[in-house]
Amino acid sequence: MKKGNALKSDRKRFLLFSLFLVLCLPLIVWQIVNENFDLRNLAFEEVEVSEENPCVISFPNVNPYTLEVGKTVRVQVEGIAQGSGITSVLITDSTGEELFSKNYESTEIEIAETFEFTPTESKAYDIVGTLSEGSYSTACVISSPYDVKGVRAVASNSAPEFTSSPTDSEPSQDIDTGISYEYTLTATDPEGDFINYVFSFTPNNQWLKYTVINDGSDGNLKIQFKGSTTEPASYLANVFIHDGYSKHLRSQSWIISVNPAENDVPRVTVLSPWEALTLSQGDPLTIKWAATDNNAITHYELYLAQSLQDEDSWYTVTNDIAYNLEEYTIDTEDISAGTYKAIIKAYDNQTPSLVGRGVSALIEILGEEFDMPDDQVQIPEPQIINVSPTGEDDISNLLVTVRASLVASEGANIVEDSIVVKVDGIDVTSKVKFNKISESEYTVIYQTEDEYEAGLHKVEISFTDDQELEANKSWTFNITSETTDPDKFYFFGYGITKTIVYVVGGGILLLILALVIPLILVKVWKEDEETTEDDTALIPPQPINPVESMVNQTEAQSTATLPQEGLTFSKPGIPIIEEQPKEKAGGDIKKKIIEAKEKAAEKNSSSDTVPTTTVEENTIPEPDVDLQMLYSKINQANQEDTPPEPTI
Repeated sequence: MKKGNALKSDRKRFLLFSLFLVLCLPLIVWQIVNENFDLRNLAFEEVEVSEENPCVISFPNVNPYTLEVGKTVRVQVEGIAQGSGITSVLITDSTGEELFSKNYESTEIEIAETFEFTPTESKAYDIVGTLSEGSYSTACVISSPYDVKGVRAVASNSAPEFTSSPTDSEPSQDIDTGISYEYTLTATDPEGDFINYVFSFTPNNQWLKYTVINDGSDGNLKIQFKGSTTEPASYLANVFIHDGYSKHLRSQSWIISVNPAENDVPRVTVLSPWEALTLSQGDPLTIKWAATDNNAITHYELYLAQSLQDEDSWYTVTNDIAYNLEEYTIDTEDISAGTYKAIIKAYDNQTPSLVGRGVSALIEILGEEFDMPDDQVQIPEPQIINVSPTGEDDISNLLVTVRASLVASEGANIVEDSIVVKVDGIDVTSKVKFNKISESEYTVIYQTEDEYEAGLHKVEISFTDDQELEANKSWTFNITSETTDPDKFYFFGYGITKTIVYVVGGGILLLILALVIPLILVKVWKEDEETTEDDTALIPPQPINPVESMVNQTEAQSTATLPQEGLTFSKPGIPIIEEQPKEKAGGDIKKKIIEAKEKAAEKNSSSDTVPTTTVEENTIPEPDVDLQMLYSKINQANQEDTPPEPTI
């Protein structure tokens, strides 16, 4: 019995422990792997070249998770030696096809290579790299400013598009001096690719400031332009956006007319082309516009500009169009291939004369075809793109890596000595690593040696190209504090009061128990029934008659105390009989019980007491005497419970 109960108890404990382990195992694994339950620590985990990752494959210009089938993009391989020096590098795809390989005649301590990759079908690609140092080799890992998701190609990748218009400006694009101007520009990318932007304004005018509300890193761009001036003029603003693909370039240009109190600036609107236009070199290009002014307009001037920032570089089509003409056709035979904006200037008859401007949509003139990768975006202005970390990243790692891609203006090269990188106002250019993709494209990488404090930090990068055009960009990123509220539990970055967690957790636990306990009880009950059946088979039936019970008890005691040799003695006052064969002894006892019952009935009617027989300690009584003594005690007990008969 005890062994069966212990077995059941062990089974119950095992079932309960298994249930507890199953419920807690996922949380235990997560705790061990990530050290806490806060997913914010994974918000920015860009892989950088280090002793832990000596070889890194990256896509500097496009999102590797939304590559477009049939488009050629550049891939960069960076590596550092861990021992004697790098002797070779090999990059293959999942089928083993070679994408890039290079052997080095002398061992290299550090390498930076670029090769082209063209996905051929929509699927995930497994790009595998090996960096060799003699007989020792190291695997390469995939990384990107877009987040580490691997490499995947899609059938079509769409360009980002503007979702706002300058006509939404407040109070309007035509204001008086001293009046505040405001316009919020928005754009979105269907695939969520990083939207890169370049903003330019009328040279030598800094009154229009802009604030980046959403930097485009998540496929959404939002910039607020705001300011006022006391200088009347027609101011020209332009924004380029793209997602890294050369054919996905979009621009938005607008004029802000600031009028003096005694005069107004001519307002010019370009009617054609009103959307992006592509034509071949030598095709005619017709420009149409409309102009208004409170005074008379004397004449117009027409220009083609690749860079709105550099007015000296504008190509002059004509500077003498009559005041009554609002259309002009340009012969593009002698115009170099490239992207342009048509600009109309209108002069009024006041002294001094005020000049109004109008700007067209983007015009692309195609010339001789060049075999260029599809992720080489060339615009008339230098760019700083694909920056990281961005303002959208919440970073808990205090050792931050700053990265950006630099692109010179169309047809120009980057002047390397002009590159300046600052973090929190401190010049760190000497510690920056430059990876040259081409003469016109660089990747700059800076990893801090000291941990930064939690809070906002500002990055500033600038450079010039050999056409003396300058690019400047600044942005901020945030390092989150590890300080937590002791009265809260933090799950995936959200703080929840402990009381709420306890209540909700208790409710979930009760629900789980309500579902699981019945299953456990059914299993344990079934085991109890099986064990009970085994135990009851070993228990002899109990007699119902009290006399038989006492006789059996006496027999059992007597039999249990008899030695195998023959006789023994029980407790004082209890007679002991000889050990008899089971069948004979049993039959005699039953017979004697019947006789004893009859004699007891007779004696109850004639006598109140039954004399007891004293047996000497060493004398073995006869069975008849033994039974008489036993039934005498029984009758005496019955008489004590029966009231005496009344005396007549």
